[in-house]
Amino acid sequence: MSVSEAEAPGVDEHDAGGSEGDTTSSSIESRRETREEERKGGGGASGSRSWEGSSGSSSSFMHSSVPSSGYPPTSLFSTLPAPAPTAPATASSAASAAAPTPKRIFSTAGSSSTLSTHRHSTFSDCGSDMARSLDDLTLNSLNRLDDKSEGTIRLHVPQVSSLRTKTNTSFHMIANLPWRLAAKTECSKRTSQLKFFSVYIDCNPESESTLWHCDAVVEFRLVNQRDEKHHFARHFTNKFNYNSNNWGFPSFIEWTELLAPEKGFTKADRVIVEARITVNKVVGVRQKPRFHFLSPSMDLSDTALVINGVKLHISRQYLALYSPVFAAMFYGRFQEREKTEIPIEDVILEEFMELLEVVYPSHKAVSADNVEYLLDLGDKFQIQFVMDEAEKFLMATDEIAVVTKLLWADQYCLARLQDACIRTFKSPGEIKQVKSSEEYKNLSDKTRAALFEKILKLIPS
Repeated sequence: MSVSEAEAPGVDEHDAGGSEGDTTSSSIESRRETREEERKGGGGASGSRSWEGSSGSSSSFMHSSVPSSGYPPTSLFSTLPAPAPTAPATASSAASAAAPTPKRIFSTAGSSSTLSTHRHSTFSDCGSDMARSLDDLTLNSLNRLDDKSEGTIRLHVPQVSSLRTKTNTSFHMIANLPWRLAAKTECSKRTSQLKFFSVYIDCNPESESTLWHCDAVVEFRLVNQRDEKHHFARHFTNKFNYNSNNWGFPSFIEWTELLAPEKGFTKADRVIVEARITVNKVVGVRQKPRFHFLSPSMDLSDTALVINGVKLHISRQYLALYSPVFAAMFYGRFQEREKTEIPIEDVILEEFMELLEVVYPSHKAVSADNVEYLLDLGDKFQIQFVMDEAEKFLMATDEIAVVTKLLWADQYCLARLQDACIRTFKSPGEIKQVKSSEEYKNLSDKTRAALFEKILKLIPS
């Protein structure tokens, strides 16, 4: 392959165009089945180019108050049968005995993420993957941030031989900044009138502020789909800011070489490009605190919650402030009070970690992807903060159908959400559409009565 050595290794694209692609939908049923299986299974720039080897839940908790005095109760949940006299009562065993775990009925149509038993798990979005390894979940994902923050964005380009316009991923947050990977073809003076496959990275391109900047190293990698030891990579360093928020290689790899079957970069007329981003310093944008729940901290953890054999190191006092269920578990008259490792049953590891991220000071945002199981877990552990955040999100979003919102309002007794949903109806015909849906059959009599009252109000007198 021939590459102009005079070319600057990384240059501004001078074209920040290109719209976000449509969110890749994942099968609702597949998502439910996966969860069930997991629950059961418990300025200037410099750069280089190189060929290199690869480096390789919705059961309801039944609660009762913890007495401040008197004989120790035999169970955290007064409505549950008492355990055998020979076995001490445990809060976690009472929790798992409260109810069987049914399938979740509803899920959003957006992209989803599931914890895979394989080493690598990908989070699909807009034709892109936010690649995360199991090590990310177990070693790197939840510690307090140091000066560096890293992430990988993956772009799948289908029908690459007929690529005519720029294609890009959606935005992914790395170091609390939005990043987007883009690819296109270029045949211009910059490429000596030769056709090349071009790749670029956008950092915070929609911001109109001039007060921020970000020092980062970006490595673009063209994945060899035939020989994983021979990927094609180029990297650069750049100080991203308002005037330099788009950077990359107009002549990343020559077009003919990209498409050559013997090179192994294409498979079924599809190529895969990765951007590995290492942020060394950010000014003007504050990074949210994050925590290593999978690594013990002398200052921030005193107990391990065990889910499917994985230990999550947490602070008893902090969780007890948010959850009366955990308060009873940690400080009530139960066996768990004396334990430093407490098993948690009938939850999925990744979903519970997401719950912790919402509750802890990082306060991760509720989204269409996590709201269903956050409602489930927030209700299960009586975390009012999570329920309130989920309700606020549902009241504001258009990503989830109104009838699904009404069903969740029913299920979790969310009066404000029900009110907001009913107020959206502007004609009897809109309510009739809801009545024709499959979900309507699962609405309570109270919600059906509210919809009937709304119809009466909308009918001209």
